[in-house]
Amino acid sequence: MSAFAMLSLTSPSLLAFDTQRAEGNVGTIYGMAHGPCDTHMRERLDPVSPESLRPLFQSVFRPLQRGKALEPMVFFNGCSLLALDGTG
Repeated sequence: MSAFAMLSLTSPSLLAFDTQRAEGNVGTIYGMAHGPCDTHMRERLDPVSPESLRPLFQSVFRPLQRGKALEPMVFFNGCSLLALDGTG
């Protein structure tokens, strides 16, 4: 939940996220009592194979591609420029 909250709030770092958590209502919204340290986040995320995320990515990307929603985002040589990390 911490990783989701950090990405959805577009925190530039764990320190900024923890400050935002301490000052705001992040705990109320996301049900978090405290933010994780960077070592804990790495321990949780490093073992995740990027290949395991491919089916999820494809389930979102393919309908957008078929519906031509990505055509306005074609940038160079038929390639799309997409910000998929939730920041913009």
